[in-house]
Amino acid sequence: MSWPNRITVLRLLLVTPFILLLVNAASSPAYRYGAMAHYALMISALVTMSIPGILSSDPAVPPLPLWVSVTLVSRDVFMLFGASIIFLLAGVFQGLPSATGKAATVMQFVTVVVMCAAPDLVPLAPEAVGVGFNILWGLTVALGVLSWLGYIRMGSRLLTAGGHGS
Repeated sequence: MSWPNRITVLRLLLVTPFILLLVNAASSPAYRYGAMAHYALMISALVTMSIPGILSSDPAVPPLPLWVSVTLVSRDVFMLFGASIIFLLAGVFQGLPSATGKAATVMQFVTVVVMCAAPDLVPLAPEAVGVGFNILWGLTVALGVLSWLGYIRMGSRLLTAGGHGS
């Protein structure tokens, strides 16, 4: 087995412990900080962090809004199915990341890290919570949608060119 495949298997094996850390995040900061993880765990993080009270029992600590998690998870699922369809129709799998795709991934990671740290951040600046989180969430979703549109454009080009790019 190649190293990339070994890393992928390791990531998949880490999903369950990651979810367990998040489910118990409200009871200990160690669980929250232990949940700061890699992109392969991003979907489980986005879904789990949308559960009210998952990170803290303090009502001032907001869960990740559903509009954020639904948009970002939909983007990832769409990209997976889109790549599969392109492969089936054009016989090519071209996973070329774009600059906006990389930026979106970084912002998703930043969002997960900030959400894990939220119970410690909220008491430091309670008046900035609403504005700060909304800016973070809005920027993350905006980059996700921009990258999504870029991948749709790239996929359309690949299908139009019969898998030879353009």
